[in-house]
Amino acid sequence: MAAERATLSQREIDALLSAGLEGLDLEQVEEVVATRRPPREAERRVKLYDFRHPEKLSKEQLRGLQVIQQGVASSMAAILSGRLRLTVEARLGALERGIFEEYLGQVGLTSLLGILELPPLKGVALVAFGLDLAFALVDRLLGGPGRMPSRLPDRELTDIELALLRHVVGDIARSLVEPWSRLVAIEPKVADLVFGPQVMHPVPPSEFVLTAWYEVRFNEQTGGLSLCFPLTLLEDVLPKLTGQSLFEMGGARVTGEGLRVREEHLLPARVELRAILGRALVGADELTDLAPGDVIVLDQEVGEPLRVLVGNVERLAGFPGTVGKRLGIKLLGTVDEDGFVRPFPADGA
Repeated sequence: MAAERATLSQREIDALLSAGLEGLDLEQVEEVVATRRPPREAERRVKLYDFRHPEKLSKEQLRGLQVIQQGVASSMAAILSGRLRLTVEARLGALERGIFEEYLGQVGLTSLLGILELPPLKGVALVAFGLDLAFALVDRLLGGPGRMPSRLPDRELTDIELALLRHVVGDIARSLVEPWSRLVAIEPKVADLVFGPQVMHPVPPSEFVLTAWYEVRFNEQTGGLSLCFPLTLLEDVLPKLTGQSLFEMGGARVTGEGLRVREEHLLPARVELRAILGRALVGADELTDLAPGDVIVLDQEVGEPLRVLVGNVERLAGFPGTVGKRLGIKLLGTVDEDGFVRPFPADGA
């Protein structure tokens, strides 16, 4: 121990001289030396490396893939709106890297998985969503409102339900065509549709994958959906994700295929419009005493245009009237983000 204490480097000696150590005992001197001692060379250079999740994608490639998957969300919303005949919203929630085994654990045992082939790309991709969303889609496709069940039925999907959902999975696959056309022209098709990840192994468990997680919303309810892309599937397109391609993606124009998708799937969709006559707040005691003939004063002023909701968003404004034997509303203009009414331009303007 004494020999160790007597051995000081020149840097440590300089630290002692510059610190003004008069009157300090040996233990205090050692504390000063420890605080002044520079980090070891190994400590400066060692960086933790996760062998289970290696960095196989550059930041530039991830940005490009995120732009593409955001485009997939828009395309998916348009196509599903046409299929379900109601307004569907889709949003990219996250883009994650991992291994296939972990992905299967995340989607859970009660999920529907579709295996997608995307020629000319080699390999398969996967789409997965829970049974709550699956039953809501089936309900809507059979003419119902498309509500998610409060409690999942204790049974597997029937052949008829799987056939209907196969069409939906096909729609999701086709939503890849336009966004991915910036890199490669793919012709997706559904290779298989299975219930539960425990019965399928289309990708090796240790295969590196990129997963896009989406939120799908319709009828004021939200379901989760994911698209999983193994690295082997992406190998041919990753070199194309350069800075120049990212710039081109940012200013990409809507192609003829994109217009066709919108015309075929979005335009036929039926959108609910609601004209709000007015609103009022009443107390619980007043509510219990309401009787025929009572008058409720609304917040709507006479001569003020009514607000028209497209889905659940105020988009239009107009004045009420009659059309034959029915009530109607004559549109005045649009409602901007600040709530102001902007009249339609006059004819010929």
